[in-house]
Amino acid sequence: HIIGLAISFANSDPDQYRNILSGKTLLSAFFQPSTRTRLSHEAAMIQLGGKVIGFADPKMTRAGDFYQESIKDTFRMLQNYADIIVIRHYEIGAPHRAAEWSQVPIINAGDGWGEHPTQVLTDLSTVVNRKTNLDGLNFLLVGDGRMRTMHSICYALSKFDVSIFFVSPPELALPSNYLADFEKLGCDIKLIDDVKDGLPLADV
Repeated sequence: HIIGLAISFANSDPDQYRNILSGKTLLSAFFQPSTRTRLSHEAAMIQLGGKVIGFADPKMTRAGDFYQESIKDTFRMLQNYADIIVIRHYEIGAPHRAAEWSQVPIINAGDGWGEHPTQVLTDLSTVVNRKTNLDGLNFLLVGDGRMRTMHSICYALSKFDVSIFFVSPPELALPSNYLADFEKLGCDIKLIDDVKDGLPLADV
């Protein structure tokens, strides 16, 4: 549903969506450096008629200075200023903990070595836009298996009837706990040694 909605927005006249978030405010809480992810969320909010407040340097906040305010205290306070909060944090699980204390929705824009779901939704929207569907496709994933984007795309693809071929240097392999989790979720994932072996099999 989310992917279909994103594609319909992308393929429509942007003027019809200019004001659908009028009167709404996004709070951008970036505890870790970002260029594309922070600006894409903020630009989207503005293009849909909303407003943006927030910070990109936690050292300028009570969470990042010597007070070391807790996530609980920070997000109990931040929730009062916005209708939705997008967070990037250096700690795995920080957005989930923030959501426990916030009465407004939280968007996870990356948490340490954990996950990066918003990037993966963008990736999968691109695939559907090109291939029309996800089911039945073979994905070749190449790179650092410790990275949050790799974790999120495997979690996402476990929801579909796809095959994953994963290749990385041994020192950048998928962590065993993530691999076990993907397999428990029924993810069809095979580890291969050489990208050349995967290319003939890959749709994506």
